[in-house]
Amino acid sequence: MPVTTPIDLSARINTETLQSTIDILSLCAKIIMQDIKLPKNIPIFPLSGVLLLPGGILPLHIFEQRYLDMLKDALAGDGIIGMIQPEMKQAHLKNPAIFSTGCAGEISHNESTNDGRMLVTLRGLCRFETVHELDNNFSYRTAEVNYLPSGNLYMDEAENNKRQRLINAASLYFSMLEENARLEPILEAGMSELVTVLSMHCPFSSMEKQSLLEAPDLNVRVDRLIELLEQSALDGWTAGDPTVN
Repeated sequence: MPVTTPIDLSARINTETLQSTIDILSLCAKIIMQDIKLPKNIPIFPLSGVLLLPGGILPLHIFEQRYLDMLKDALAGDGIIGMIQPEMKQAHLKNPAIFSTGCAGEISHNESTNDGRMLVTLRGLCRFETVHELDNNFSYRTAEVNYLPSGNLYMDEAENNKRQRLINAASLYFSMLEENARLEPILEAGMSELVTVLSMHCPFSSMEKQSLLEAPDLNVRVDRLIELLEQSALDGWTAGDPTVN
C-alpha cells in the first residue's frame, strides 16, 4: 500500500470544511467547462479510499519515493496525474490491480518540506477509463486512458428537482456526525459543488466511493449519493438506539 495520505480527509466531515471547499469549487467549475486538452498517456496513482471528482480539490501528503518521482516528472511536464483506486483485495500490495475508472487531476499547488516530503493539491478535471497500462522505466505506473465526457458537472441546476432531497439527506447525515452542525454552507452550495464535496469527503467505504465515481451521469450519482447519506444516517441512529429493531 502506498505510504501516502490525503490531507484533511478525516473520518468526520464538518460544515466549515465544506464551506471552504465550496468556495474553491465555485471557481473551479467555471474553468472545467472550457475545452481542456488532456494527455492520452498519464501517470496513475493508486490510492484506496480516496476519491477525486471533476471540480474537486484533493490535498495530498506525499513521502514515498516512487510517488515523489511521479510528482516531480508531472511538474516538469503537463502537471496531470490520474487518481485511481486499487481493487479491495489487493490494496495492500505494492502494485495492486486497479479499477478501470479514475479521475485525472491537475497539480494546482505544490510545496516541498525540509525533510523531503511534498504537499500537493490536485484539481479534478475529467473522469477516465484505462485502456491498458504502459511498459516504462519509471518507478511509478503509467497508463493509456480514454476520457469520459459525461458524469462531470451539472448543466441545469435550476431544473434539478432532486436538490431538496439531497439537502435533506445531507442535513440528516450531518446531524448524526456533528452536534449543532451549521447547515448554511449546504443551503448555499450549487448542485455541482454540493455533489462533489459530499461524494469526496464523506467517510464512505472505498467501494461506495467507487460507485459514485463510476456513475455514468450526474443524475445517477445524485441518486447514489442520496441513498448512501440516508442509509448512513439510518445505520448511525440504529446503532445508537437499542430500542430500534
